[in-house]
Amino acid sequence: MGETRAISQFVEKTAFPQLPPEVIQKAKGVILDTLGCAVAGHSLAREEFQWIFGLVKDLGGAPRSTVWIEGLKTSAPQAALVNGTLVHTIDFDDTHLGSIAHFGASVVPSCLALAEDLQLDGKAILTAMVLAYEIGGRVGKAVMPSHYQFWHPTGTLGAIAVGVAAAKLLNLSAEKIDQAIGLAADAASGMRYGIDFGDFSKSLHPGLAGWHGIMAASLIHRGATGPRGLLEYPTGFCRAYGAKPAVEALTEGLGKSYEILTDSLKAFPTILCSHTPIQGTLQIVTEHRLRMEEIESIHFRVSPTAPGQGLNDSPQTPLAARLSIPYCVARAVADGNVSMDQFGEEKLKDHKIREFMKRITVESDPAFKDQYPGTLAAWVEVKTKDGSIFKGESIYPKGHPRNPMTEEEIKEKFRRLCAATLRKGRIEAMIEKVFGLENVNNIGDLIFLLVR
Repeated sequence: MGETRAISQFVEKTAFPQLPPEVIQKAKGVILDTLGCAVAGHSLAREEFQWIFGLVKDLGGAPRSTVWIEGLKTSAPQAALVNGTLVHTIDFDDTHLGSIAHFGASVVPSCLALAEDLQLDGKAILTAMVLAYEIGGRVGKAVMPSHYQFWHPTGTLGAIAVGVAAAKLLNLSAEKIDQAIGLAADAASGMRYGIDFGDFSKSLHPGLAGWHGIMAASLIHRGATGPRGLLEYPTGFCRAYGAKPAVEALTEGLGKSYEILTDSLKAFPTILCSHTPIQGTLQIVTEHRLRMEEIESIHFRVSPTAPGQGLNDSPQTPLAARLSIPYCVARAVADGNVSMDQFGEEKLKDHKIREFMKRITVESDPAFKDQYPGTLAAWVEVKTKDGSIFKGESIYPKGHPRNPMTEEEIKEKFRRLCAATLRKGRIEAMIEKVFGLENVNNIGDLIFLLVR
């Protein structure tokens, strides 16, 4: 049996009662975190949101699924397109570590949009979401790390993950799930350029992934045919998108563990590879009470993920700044923390920050891949102008499975993200709905709370 068919059978047969409690709880935390990023993005990335929202508004569509905050009703694929893009605008959403994909931005909006259309319950959403992470994550592990040289996994792998989720929500058979995965993989796209420069394409990738994934499964549901066994095919996805694909990763240990448990939430609204440099720097600066003007240089050795990631030394947009280790670290030194309000246009023009960024260097250390597997570690060396040298390390960023956020920390992050947009009562009601999602009989009850 081929790998795509094997995972399709797994998707068909897996039901909510089979999911371990810790897997269900992790999924709830990711959902809440993703919704919080969307709410904050609506305020903080208003211009980017309006580009895609205005387009979908003009396109119309059957009014079955909701564009969050605004309340516009449109088709499920188009709601997933807008909401998925919205989530990713502030780069504060989750990261699946084995694939470096932001699955939440594509999977959560797509599951909610399609479940709203089909009037499904919370158990259906949780099951589809866990399976999306499972298959999307496994495909990511099969093609990484070479995949990241050219592609943005959030877009490419996100389309496959959403195809799986949509197929599950549409109750497709294993044979049809195989074809839905094939159509979604065939449409997968998203170039690495957006990560390097922080343009709108990066935010758009999870939205397009949601659109592609729902469309793929919906076409198969209507009777269309699609590629079979495309993931392992000699000229199929894994070999086309990975230099040395580990096709065995698609099915190895399937059902014995869950990829969503390796998902990492973010404590900072920045690219994940910047988190351990930020943490390591703050630890040294705080412990030794160092001021920015006292520091001569900061040097990092970091885990390699792809050449050039996080190394933008002259970010021109708020998103580009979130993707820049030098900018993020400079802000951490100057302000003692990194928060959402440090990425406005005026902040980016700060001459002192720009000058300090020139003192920050980053070195990729290949040995870290084996020494610190499953994380983006950083060793830090801070040299002061009086010749003192302080060294430290930061191995697991806050939110990593080995340094997890507590449920209360996840809720508090959500409250901060929503504070400028939603009333306190509505925020608390959303928290209650998400953490009791298995008891929600119609997802429209949650969607209602997402409309301002």
